[in-house]
Amino acid sequence: MKSRRKAVARGESAGDEWIAVSPAALRETLTELRDQQGFEALSFLSCVDHLAQPGSDDSNRFELIYELRSYQHRKVLRVRTFLAESEAVAPSVADIYPNANWDERETWDLFGIRFEGHPDLTRILMPDDWVGHPLRRDYPVGGEVVDFSEEHEMWETTPPQA
Repeated sequence: MKSRRKAVARGESAGDEWIAVSPAALRETLTELRDQQGFEALSFLSCVDHLAQPGSDDSNRFELIYELRSYQHRKVLRVRTFLAESEAVAPSVADIYPNANWDERETWDLFGIRFEGHPDLTRILMPDDWVGHPLRRDYPVGGEVVDFSEEHEMWETTPPQA
């Protein structure tokens, strides 16, 4: 695979090959994989928040994972790139793989990763006035009472005279 020269790491997980590239090399790598290596489909784009302990280096806090498929060669390849908390920005690949448009919007909405060059980077799941990004590991949890929980009054399911 020619794109290995750009990879900063490579390996195999669950029988599928993966490579890690710098965010600066992401667009070039994905274009080469599509055009020259036959990875014609982006299955999904996902994000993992590797929240570090206080005081530790944040250079690898967010991991973006692009799963590519080659139907002709029956191969799967995951392309990984890492972003610092202070620079949670990646280049958009919606023009390379059009279905990345929705995944980038979802990743922005839930993790706060900004995709430079995206045609419409707006919320897709949360209300427009929502504050924060709820899948970040430092996002506060809890607060709203949910019906049928221990916090709610006792519910009667049968009439008293039954």
